[in-house]
Amino acid sequence: MLKEERQRLILEKLNTDKKINFVELGTFLDVSYDSIRRDIIELEDKGFLKKVHGGAVANSYLSVLGTKKIGTNSSEELTILSKKAQKLFENRQTIIMDGGTTNFFMAEQLSKTLELTIVTNSPPLAMALNEHPKIEVILLGGSYYKRYQITLGSEVSSQLAHINADYYFMGVNGVHINKGLSIRHYEESLIKQQMMQAAKKTVCCIIEEKINVQEAYKVCNFQQLDMMITNLKPTDHALKDFQKLGVEIV
Repeated sequence: MLKEERQRLILEKLNTDKKINFVELGTFLDVSYDSIRRDIIELEDKGFLKKVHGGAVANSYLSVLGTKKIGTNSSEELTILSKKAQKLFENRQTIIMDGGTTNFFMAEQLSKTLELTIVTNSPPLAMALNEHPKIEVILLGGSYYKRYQITLGSEVSSQLAHINADYYFMGVNGVHINKGLSIRHYEESLIKQQMMQAAKKTVCCIIEEKINVQEAYKVCNFQQLDMMITNLKPTDHALKDFQKLGVEIV
């Protein structure tokens, strides 16, 4: 089996199971433990998963984007999120969208007739807008962080100081009722804070698996959001405590 085919199968299984084990994968694919380990390390370097002891877990930040590139379909959760978020986009808006799976798919699915300016630090998202003739794209330049396919650093920060956007669509790894919104990279958390300051309203799109998850670096308190969009119904029991904090939930 070719490496590319083996890695595609690994990502498909991870997308289904959310967590995979090296030994089980070796049996499933009939290859050695070392081969699986090398595949996992390579896929982690590309940002498609997160290596843990003896296995790997889904890197929600880019795992679905990665499997899409290798030929699988986007998840139903992302489709629901994207459809809900599309209702916020109007002509002549300026929108900040950072990197991440959800924002990438939203960008792809924007109407070809919308006249917008999209500000982003995600080269893949900028490229997804190539077929949208009426959308102007401002790509924030800086140091390129390969794992998450975004730009970071002082150049990005300097450019954001000149932006006054209508909305900021923030991608995160977890949202917790007490610990707020968090991600796995310190410098990116600082950039997200500045993106919030550069927009009138901040919206966070969250799939169910990120709810009540806390990662290493906090971006903001939950109450600092203007809106949270999920793949769940707003009345879902999982959102009950969040409903009490004054943030609009869609």
